[in-house]
Amino acid sequence: MGLAFTTADNLTMGAPLSLLEKGSIFFDNVIIFHPITAVLSFLLVVLYLRFRPKKPGIPGPKSYPLVGILPHILKNWDRWPERCCEYSKQFGHRTWGGGLPNLAALGGAAYFLVDPRCVRHVLSENFENYEKGEAFRDLYSELLGTGIFVADGAPWKAHRRLISHMFSRNLLRATGEVTLQKLKIVEGAFRSRIRRRESATGAPFDLQDLFFRMTFDTTAYVVFGCPLDSLRVEGGQHSFARAFDEMQLLISERLVDPLYRIKRALKIGARERRIAELKEILFEETMRIAVQRRRNSRDGGHELGPDLLSRFLDKDLRDDHELHSVVMNIMIAGRDTTACSLAWAFYELSKRPEVVMAIVHEADRVIGSPSDAKDQDYGHERICDLRYTRAVVMEVLRIHPSVPNDHKYALKDDVLPDGTAVSAGSMVVWLPLAMGRSEEIWGDDAGEFRPERFLGAKEPSPFSYPVFNAGPRTCLGKPLAIQTMTMTLAYLLPLFCFTDSIGHDGKFNWSFVRSMKGGFPIDVSERKVG
Repeated sequence: MGLAFTTADNLTMGAPLSLLEKGSIFFDNVIIFHPITAVLSFLLVVLYLRFRPKKPGIPGPKSYPLVGILPHILKNWDRWPERCCEYSKQFGHRTWGGGLPNLAALGGAAYFLVDPRCVRHVLSENFENYEKGEAFRDLYSELLGTGIFVADGAPWKAHRRLISHMFSRNLLRATGEVTLQKLKIVEGAFRSRIRRRESATGAPFDLQDLFFRMTFDTTAYVVFGCPLDSLRVEGGQHSFARAFDEMQLLISERLVDPLYRIKRALKIGARERRIAELKEILFEETMRIAVQRRRNSRDGGHELGPDLLSRFLDKDLRDDHELHSVVMNIMIAGRDTTACSLAWAFYELSKRPEVVMAIVHEADRVIGSPSDAKDQDYGHERICDLRYTRAVVMEVLRIHPSVPNDHKYALKDDVLPDGTAVSAGSMVVWLPLAMGRSEEIWGDDAGEFRPERFLGAKEPSPFSYPVFNAGPRTCLGKPLAIQTMTMTLAYLLPLFCFTDSIGHDGKFNWSFVRSMKGGFPIDVSERKVG
């Protein structure tokens, strides 16, 4: 015969009277246990109702209680843009997604868009209902501040107005001249590397790293109006660029960390402490350059130019934090996206000698032959005449968009053109990478690299080709990016042959942008002229 406390009667009858006296440990535990259980149960119910995933009722990967489709995202995070391509094909190129914990930047549900009609609706037709949102701003606050990438409403309009005045034809021409100067430095570096290889002291060259340094220098001119010369820095990137890259990588980890706000507030963990340090480093570097430019302009040492900082100085704007925000946003837009795109361009071209030769022949005809370098013309008008080279750039961006996924949040309930009901607060994600590889949009040859699709044809709708965003938030730097890429191909390919020295497998890293994993080591040799 054993004690079985399964009912109140059993508990009373089977326990010694001394345990039931008030003040005993047993009595206190029994009496206290029930209110605590009730309170905890109530809190758990409240938390569940507040943070439980929504049920969007659309195709998607398997959803789990409490966490929705989050396990699929976490499992595939390192290759999430590619996984989105696979899911988009699996679900018939329709809107797909699922519930997520309604916590931090997750929004309770995610809707993934690959239908151009739905992208048009979100980015243009119902633009006012979709915004970057407070969750997005908070996520990237240390990196992008209140800049154009994260702002909404009046602040976004103010930033865009200021920056749009900067992106003039004058700036295009001036930046083209700076890019040409940088390409001459790159040419010198390649020739030096060739000489070292001939003496058996050379090694493969990381082309992606070089492009990051080159575009850092050209973007620094756009922003600061002064050279930073990271191409000449020994040992790699400029210190500003290194801090910038590290900050991006650390902040991207927050996307799948619902507790990052608590960790940041309490300074828990190495990541959040390091983000705080990098924020100060980047701000101080921006202010150092700004102070020097202010001093030089007041002393008459430098005439104000078409760059962003000159416009701030000309308007005598004193908000240093606003200036820093604008600088960070343009740096990520101008440096990272173009550098990644150039690396992917040379990756594709390393496998397609016939495309390379078509670029070389066009450059010889339009720009002039390298054998008669003094007569070559890399002016803005000539670059615009490189139609085949531009088509190659467009094809590279279709297959390898720098920003593979982008998102906003719905302010109010909405219905997309395909009939999908979107609930307020949810995350809406459009997928340039998946759309660029969609047979529904590009036909049966969507998987082929074929620049001819952009020759003699009307430029595709930005809602089918959202490489530079679309609608009111279309990227202001699009002409500058295409000019830089076109000029780089037309300058380097007639001079050098590039060989993929390791047979890169096409794997990538991604944070805000999608870069080549491990860089892009290449062997470079001189192209025989004539």
